[in-house]
Amino acid sequence: MSKTSTAVKRKYNEKTYSRFYADIKKEDFEAIEQARGEMSRAQFLLMLFREYQKQTETEG
Repeated sequence: MSKTSTAVKRKYNEKTYSRFYADIKKEDFEAIEQARGEMSRAQFLLMLFREYQKQTETEG
C-alpha cells in the first residue's frame, strides 16, 4: 500500500471511528482473549454491550 492510500485510510478511520483503550490485568486479558474465540475484539465488545442492553431493558 502506498503512503497516499495509507494516509487516506487513516484520515477516514479517524473521522469514522472512535478508539477504546483499557488497562487490564494480564490474567483477565488472557481469559477475555480465550472467551472471544474467533471474534475480533470490537465484535466481542459490541456483542457484550448488546447483551447488556437486552438485560437492562428487561429489568427496567
